Amino acid sequence: MSRPLKLTPMLEQYFEIKRQVPDAIVFYRLGDFYEMFFEDAERAAPILDLVLTARGKGGDSETPMCGVPYHAADQYIAKLVRSGLSVALCDQIGEASATKGLVNREISRVITPGTAVEATLLERESRYLMAFAEQNGASGAAFLDVSTGDFFVTSYRGEDDPRLADDLARFSPREAIFPRESSEGFSRVIAAHGLAASRGDEALFDPRLTFELLTRHFGTATLRGFGLEQNDARVAAAGAALRYATSSHKRELSHVSRLRVDSDDDCLILDASTLENLEIFDSRDSSRPRASLWNVINATRTAMGGRMLRKWLCRPLRAMDAIFDRHDAIEELIANPPRQETLASTLSSIADLERLTSRIALRTAGPRECIALAQSLENVASLKGMLAEFRGPLLAALEGRIASLKSVSAKITDTIEVSPPNSARDGDVIRKGIDAELDELRAIARDAKSILLRIEDDERARTGIPSLKIRFNSVFGYYIEISKSNLGKVPAEYIRKQTLVNAERFITPELKELEEKIVGAEDKSKAIEIRIYDELLAAIADGSGEILSTAAAIGELDALVSLATVAMRNRYVRPVLSPHVEVMIEDGRHPVIESISPERFIPNSSEIRREVNGIQIITGPNMGGKSTYLRQVALIVLLNQVGSFVPASGARLGVFDRIFTRVGAADHLARGESTFMVEMHETANILNNATERSLIVLDEVGRGTATFDGLSLAWAIVEFLHDAPSRGAITLFATHYHELTDLAKTKERVTNLNVAVREWNDQIIFLRRVVPGAADKSYGIQVAKLAGIPGDVIERAREILATLERHERDIIEETRRTGKNQKPPDPQLSLFGGRDQEVLRSLRELPIDELSPLEALNMLHEMKRKLTE
Repeated sequence: MSRPLKLTPMLEQYFEIKRQVPDAIVFYRLGDFYEMFFEDAERAAPILDLVLTARGKGGDSETPMCGVPYHAADQYIAKLVRSGLSVALCDQIGEASATKGLVNREISRVITPGTAVEATLLERESRYLMAFAEQNGASGAAFLDVSTGDFFVTSYRGEDDPRLADDLARFSPREAIFPRESSEGFSRVIAAHGLAASRGDEALFDPRLTFELLTRHFGTATLRGFGLEQNDARVAAAGAALRYATSSHKRELSHVSRLRVDSDDDCLILDASTLENLEIFDSRDSSRPRASLWNVINATRTAMGGRMLRKWLCRPLRAMDAIFDRHDAIEELIANPPRQETLASTLSSIADLERLTSRIALRTAGPRECIALAQSLENVASLKGMLAEFRGPLLAALEGRIASLKSVSAKITDTIEVSPPNSARDGDVIRKGIDAELDELRAIARDAKSILLRIEDDERARTGIPSLKIRFNSVFGYYIEISKSNLGKVPAEYIRKQTLVNAERFITPELKELEEKIVGAEDKSKAIEIRIYDELLAAIADGSGEILSTAAAIGELDALVSLATVAMRNRYVRPVLSPHVEVMIEDGRHPVIESISPERFIPNSSEIRREVNGIQIITGPNMGGKSTYLRQVALIVLLNQVGSFVPASGARLGVFDRIFTRVGAADHLARGESTFMVEMHETANILNNATERSLIVLDEVGRGTATFDGLSLAWAIVEFLHDAPSRGAITLFATHYHELTDLAKTKERVTNLNVAVREWNDQIIFLRRVVPGAADKSYGIQVAKLAGIPGDVIERAREILATLERHERDIIEETRRTGKNQKPPDPQLSLFGGRDQEVLRSLRELPIDELSPLEALNMLHEMKRKLTE
């Protein structure tokens, strides 16, 4: 950072503070403003729409600067953090009046994208900080949500491990930290996902220091109880995350009381491509942002429930008993509509307990937030009573996990006024009767103010100056203000303190004595209030573990009530769980399309048994419904393992370990990957990782390259999935390669389906029904006609198609006979020549009935000559 040649004491202090946080924007407190200087000001000004000014303009000490009002700083900080920047708050330490010279300042808080707990920055979703570490050839990561206390670790095979990209998609961290000397590969992955990133010193990730930090924080001798050893890369990552967040908040994170090892062993794995292709959380259509599964099934009433349901959706269950228990709970809720409505209504009155508790533990919660916590805990007690009426195992277990926290609620309401100010520093927060000294000081301040009013009235009467006023400011304290026109009436004992344009200010010994009494009482009473309030926060924080475990149980209950509400609203049914690898759906529906489409959704049934017809080749026209059918089956399987009811008339479903999808066309040009390379990478991931209990959805694989290359690949992929026992997953393969349907003749588990259409007057009618058998053609030209392609183009396309199909039949037959790919013959290229079109046009216009045999022979000879020249 460049410096002016000559530094003032204030700037010396500023640079000393800036050295501590070189990467953050320093908000330096000056009076009622936070000021930014030099490069910080130049970076922040355009983001905050501020005018950049300067101190000492034109000289060697010119200082670029900008500032924001202290009382409105939150909104400016939020803008910077959302832009991926960190903000360091530099505040005054102690009172300016008690300090000679420059007031001491220090950093009170560093607000980063991954450690923010401020209400202006938080959405309902989790807000994770991710730390990444490499050790002994292994890679580990930690995810910490400071705002809720959620903390877990996982491991990767390296920065190229597909699970890393999957976790970034599933958990959406806001910030990543990693060692300064770590590989560039991880940095590129982070940059590709648009995360704020910081390279930390190696000491932040030191194995010994991180181990000591974690054991001290959790009060354990080792980390074996968490399933971790000292030299584990995950320990280095977890310790770095905890230390970074602790440093940011300048306080121990006492509410972070658990550390868990995240594992995919007990959940249905959804990779990043599947989350995107199935539009689980986000719609791929920017014109319909709510067209996602999340928006359909999210009817949660609390922030905890929303976060819990989101976790369920990206990490569905694999254990059949756990799925059954959720189904059971939903069924019980649906069977008791009045109770369900009462639960939902009560949940709506419960605030975000996790984040309130975290803010209390970090001592950033205001008095109004404490009152919100108390009121919510009162409603939690009511909720616990309602749950006692249910008999199902899961709902009964949740009732047992919800603690009776009336004592916490009572302590808050007994201590804090019903309608307190935002900050304890504003005073009038603590109830009367809590502290005798506080009550006495308040009485002094109150009585003194009434005395001030009496003095003002007496002085007006004594001096004959009706406009005389007693006022206060921080410089002079209490003073008497008299207008210039009344200065002749001022008594001799008044002591002049200041002359203004239109008035003068005076003090009296009596007024100064009263001022000392009032100001002293107010300062002492505020100090006592802050002490009592801090003690209250500490007492609540001591029981934060119980509040957070209760919040987690309420989140699960809210997620279940949400699924029950959606099931009733959308006519979902309870699926039967099957031990076999099968998908048996009666009149299944696509949950998103049926909710947003103005037309009646046409359901389709599915009967898929892995050992019988586990690979389905689905053909038919574009817009006919192939992709909808594929996604519909995948979403129904997913919803079942979330524990939800499903959109169908009936269903019997096996339990799957993974859902793979390869859908659509996309490229990763920044990584040097074409559309076809992306397609092959995703397909390779499927073929290398699918198991016999996976569900695979393939939509138009092979279309990104030349026709015969693509067809050959598609054919080989189907054969591989059929013939490799360990990869024999249930597979739905939508394609326009009609040749693939011939595989059903030689591969016993391959079956053909098509989406039905009807032709009428050279038009096609989409029936949206999936029926057995192969489609006879793709109807692409008819679809192009519906789209408004000019008639000449449509007609020419039909001519070309007829020729290509004739050649293709010959080539495919030769390929089957010889076992080698055949190249299209050269004459195929002549279809697109201008001379060919001229001859075809002449032939089309030829009046055959009017020609003599000799004329016809001459015309034929002329056409041949044109074609051969």
